[in-house]
Amino acid sequence: MKTLNPTLWRTCRVLAGVHRLELLRLTLLEPGQNVSQMAKRLGIGISDASQELRRLQSRGLLRRTCQGRSVTFMPIPDPQVPTAAPLLEVLKAALLRSRPDLAALAGMAHALGHERRIALATALRTGPLNRIALATHVHSCPETIDWHVKTMLDGGLVVREGQGYALNPNCPPFLAALLRLIQPPE
Repeated sequence: MKTLNPTLWRTCRVLAGVHRLELLRLTLLEPGQNVSQMAKRLGIGISDASQELRRLQSRGLLRRTCQGRSVTFMPIPDPQVPTAAPLLEVLKAALLRSRPDLAALAGMAHALGHERRIALATALRTGPLNRIALATHVHSCPETIDWHVKTMLDGGLVVREGQGYALNPNCPPFLAALLRLIQPPE
């Protein structure tokens, strides 16, 4: 069996949607609901719910099943996606709390929702760096780095340290788990 390796930044981009997180939460809370039921509960269209659930499925986080015309999605990780099972466990912990802040979780995922932000997080593993050093590490201009770092600051992934930036040593468990999924450079 071939192992699929969807990129983490693309998975984070999918997780940066509040409706997708709401649908995933419903799937975790009450597995076996069909798409129509979930759409109705969230007050969104059936086709919108279906598309959002398929995006989550494409990242290996859900399994789609059909019974006649009824389509359900189950929180079963795709065995061909190595990061799906650990990520789904982290998402369960974050989403099954009594009142999860879905907008904050979406912002955290957005902080890693670009390949350059993954590269910046990887560079910051070595310690604090200023914008010029970050630009050198990821082969980009400082202005582009500023834009990406702002997103990472807003998501709680990085903090200012002196004249530079560092990975947030007190980042929430969801972000810490995402950081653990970043593969070290070869």
